[in-house]
Amino acid sequence: MVTPYIEIIFRDAPKKRIKRNLSLNCDENTNETRCCRYPLKVDFEKFGWDWIIAPKSYDAWYCAGECMISFLPKYEHTHVMQLSTSAIPCCSPKKMSSIQLLYFDMSFNVIYSTIPNMVVEMCSCS
Repeated sequence: MVTPYIEIIFRDAPKKRIKRNLSLNCDENTNETRCCRYPLKVDFEKFGWDWIIAPKSYDAWYCAGECMISFLPKYEHTHVMQLSTSAIPCCSPKKMSSIQLLYFDMSFNVIYSTIPNMVVEMCSCS
């Protein structure tokens, strides 16, 4: 006679969840009113900054749009503070990155430098 049995196999669960990118990218033709990342080109030559060797321009991006209470908050503390101070949430950078810059200093030495927080990578309401 055959005895019934149950075979159980355990597998390790993935250690990290993959988060969705909820940040929106928009342009001047977008009808989006929510918090969004918009293109912004910074052109050093147009500023007359001839001491910058490279890059001559870069894409900085900026954040704009409405932040409704339903899109908030990451932390309950933020929500409580907004209610208590009548502060309204605003669309602002959530993640930023750096750019590399090649330029002349005051003594005309060529300097290569990394400038932090110059490019908006993601926007959110806060």
